[in-house]
Amino acid sequence: MNLQQLDHLLALAETGSFSRASEKVHLTQPALSRSIQMLEQELGMPLVDRIGKRNELTPFGAMVLARAKRISTETHELKRAAALLADGQAGSVRLGLGAAPGALFSGPLLVEMLSRHPRVGLQLHGGSPELQLAALRARTLDALVLTYRAVPPREDLHIDVLPTMRSGFVCRCGHPLLTQRRGKPVRFDELTRFPVISTMVSDDVARSLVERYGSDASPQRWLHVSSEDIGALVQAVRNTDAVFLGVLAATRALQDNGELAELKVNPAAGLSAQFAFVTLEGRTEAPALQLVRAFCVELAQAEAAQSTA
Repeated sequence: MNLQQLDHLLALAETGSFSRASEKVHLTQPALSRSIQMLEQELGMPLVDRIGKRNELTPFGAMVLARAKRISTETHELKRAAALLADGQAGSVRLGLGAAPGALFSGPLLVEMLSRHPRVGLQLHGGSPELQLAALRARTLDALVLTYRAVPPREDLHIDVLPTMRSGFVCRCGHPLLTQRRGKPVRFDELTRFPVISTMVSDDVARSLVERYGSDASPQRWLHVSSEDIGALVQAVRNTDAVFLGVLAATRALQDNGELAELKVNPAAGLSAQFAFVTLEGRTEAPALQLVRAFCVELAQAEAAQSTA
């Protein structure tokens, strides 16, 4: 038995056809058939039922296929690990970012990698959590940073939960709520007299708001605009009287330069956000990916500390 024979079985199971499998592994069909037959002879049991033009795995073949997949994965990971170690800190990282993590991490991460690790290629990708998790499993992405609640626990995922960061309401510095109240906290009903915009409001956040402010705080009553493009939401807040609801760290730079300000609400909403750094369990990490992970953890820690200061 050898790895090529297992790869041939994998190709046959994936395509369901000797002809298509032979094309996939660049063999003639007779050569592929001989390879499968030799594997069957060595194992002492048939792997494939040949029923007319159909080819179906036997129960024993299905068991061999499951083990062959694990062996193939480990083999490819071994080769990949050797290449990564030989490459040092160069190479590239393909990172998927959710909407809120993208607003927080993408800018600072680009600056960090370009200034301190210019030999590392960095590709940032957006999309829904479902699509990004599929891309991670297909190995077209190396890691993801997503809202923690959007990541379902699965055995094949390694999930590092980042520090909790505070969420809240943000408006432009010349907003009537700031000038009229002279920095004093506002009531929730006063705040919702203005358009409130946000990413999709989770059930947890909606429940917290209703528990804190009553049934009128249900997002269906006050959410004017919903978008996964936080950059567009923040731009709208900078130029209108709209109020942004989201993780405060996403607007930190604009708060620091005096363009935006947090609106204090009485009683305080007590909202928070938590992100997760997600990779595939058992997959060897490139040194470059370890740099990206370390930076994201440090940035989240710094923002969490600032939120509680």
